[in-house]
Amino acid sequence: MKIFETHAHYDDEAFDKDREELINSFCDNNIYAVTNIGADLAGCRATMELIKKYDFFYGAIGIHPSDVEDLESFKDDEKALSILRDMALSHERVVAIGEIGLDYHYDDTDKILQEKWFVKQLDLARELNLPVVIHSRDAAMDTIDIMKREKSEDIGGVIHCYSYSK
Repeated sequence: MKIFETHAHYDDEAFDKDREELINSFCDNNIYAVTNIGADLAGCRATMELIKKYDFFYGAIGIHPSDVEDLESFKDDEKALSILRDMALSHERVVAIGEIGLDYHYDDTDKILQEKWFVKQLDLARELNLPVVIHSRDAAMDTIDIMKREKSEDIGGVIHCYSYSK
């Protein structure tokens, strides 16, 4: 049996001590491909480094809803999007836009800001003809409403962290 790990965060600091050793063991453990998923700008940059270094790594470039302040810090939405766009276009093994979506789990969540960047990243995925990796936690109805309004069925992708009923 061969394994394609479709959702990983090997850029996470939890792997700092043994990342190389772990990744180098994949072949011996039947892991033949990995998609590393961006969550913030630093994670997207690290994802790009992983896909350049390892020919069995693929990448998803996007900003997790809990980290959209990364994008707001540019004070220019198009500049922020151009950074993601440039990364996504810079390598043929960038295969998705993600991890994007909504996360209302915490009381201090800025829902309007998350929704804004969810839509903008859906638009980026449509522009680049890439599927999306959607994160939805405690935000089922808003996630579905936005997906319907934005015609996300034309984009395609997967929903990650979706623990609701049908």
